[in-house]
Amino acid sequence: MTSTHQQPSPATASTPRVHAAGDQTQVQALARYAARATFGDLSAQSRQQLPVHILDCLGCSIAALGAGPVSACRDQVRDFGGGHGVTLIGGGAANPVYAAFWHTVLVRYVDFMDNFLAPTETCHTADNFGVALTAAHLAGGTGRDLMLGVALGYTVQSRLVDHGNFMTRGFDHTAQLAFSHNAAAGRLLGMTEAQIANAIAMAASSDASFAVIRAKPLSQWKGLASAQSALGAMNALFLARRGVQGPLRVVEGPLGLDHLLGRPLRVDWDAEGYEGVVSSTIKKYNAQIHTQSAVYCMIELAAANHPRLDVAAGFDPRTIVSIGAEVPQITYDFTGGGLYGTEAAVTSKEQADHDLRYLLAVALLDGNVMPAQFTDDRINRPDVQSLLTKVSARPNASYTAQYPRRMPAKITVQLTDGTTLEHEVQDYPGMPSRPFTWNDVVEKFDQLTADRIDSDLANQIKDAVHSLEHIKVTDLMALLARIHVD
Repeated sequence: MTSTHQQPSPATASTPRVHAAGDQTQVQALARYAARATFGDLSAQSRQQLPVHILDCLGCSIAALGAGPVSACRDQVRDFGGGHGVTLIGGGAANPVYAAFWHTVLVRYVDFMDNFLAPTETCHTADNFGVALTAAHLAGGTGRDLMLGVALGYTVQSRLVDHGNFMTRGFDHTAQLAFSHNAAAGRLLGMTEAQIANAIAMAASSDASFAVIRAKPLSQWKGLASAQSALGAMNALFLARRGVQGPLRVVEGPLGLDHLLGRPLRVDWDAEGYEGVVSSTIKKYNAQIHTQSAVYCMIELAAANHPRLDVAAGFDPRTIVSIGAEVPQITYDFTGGGLYGTEAAVTSKEQADHDLRYLLAVALLDGNVMPAQFTDDRINRPDVQSLLTKVSARPNASYTAQYPRRMPAKITVQLTDGTTLEHEVQDYPGMPSRPFTWNDVVEKFDQLTADRIDSDLANQIKDAVHSLEHIKVTDLMALLARIHVD
């Protein structure tokens, strides 16, 4: 049997040639773009931001270990993921297809990872991390290789969000991962342009996902769908390396993506750089991305009115008559009762972190929105269940016009004594206009991993990521394999 670690063989005689630039299909142009990428193509800003985003991804991954659906996925990997060994976060090994699935489950499940924001679309750019980590490790790569793979995945997915209308046509934002996963992994594994193009074509034509995943009532699949995309993409990738061909006109061909989207999907890949990470947004709070400013606004409002709104200082939340939120249209659509509906009841993590009513209520009561705010006990406690019924949201046209350059929000709290308290913000820490620093992400990582891994191991992981340009991926994986969470 051929080892998965060997260099890919040249394209077989039956593999279609990659056309000259003027004749290329979109997937062929993308494959050319991926195959030519080098670490030297990354700007100084990207090289500074990539370790920040990678540490953020690892903090989210460690925080996910032990969750119920995550444990079910671990059992799935244990039962079906045998074969060529790729070291896993949390210990053990699996074949690269299931390793990519596992690592994508981890980074996504807590729903605290980074995003890319476009006027009507969004995506979780961190959904690319697990595949890049797996492929870089499988290839015996360096930290620079991992950084390049992350940069590639982030850029491809975000450009497709920028140029497409996937979600408004009923596709989920995991649909673009068929393109970005195989672009990044194909490049890290040294595959040819033809092989990468065929892998993308196969995955894109067969692994499309639907936006109903985000509709109310939300299920656990909301946090696992991107891992299914990773599973399909990696399977297609290795089939392409063996010479299997895909529909290269999956975008512009009859009944292809152009037809489904109702407009041409065209990205000039020859003109693109690899700067997706610098336009990606890191979450400050463990809440749906479009709620970040509203949550930030609520917490600032409470802090500005301390101790008057401080429950710990004796404030009685029953004296609140109403909490009103003005937000951009996209925030309202995803979490405020708009396009994706309203939860009849908020009783689970998946429902709570996508419900603006719960998020604003718990932010006022607890002064933060972190994983601790999404335990079953916290979600179903009477104080927050009562308060969330007093929260309402409405879209603000001016805020919508400023999005995604800004994400304004305004919170108005009315009390039984007639007092009205208001606060407005324009954005929140973590947006590209206010990017996280290394110190910011270290603080978030420490919050996510406290009481889950010992401080010595946590410090070693942080040091490794901070020095990523100078280490091998195997060095980082050896540390991540030492993590054990019950």
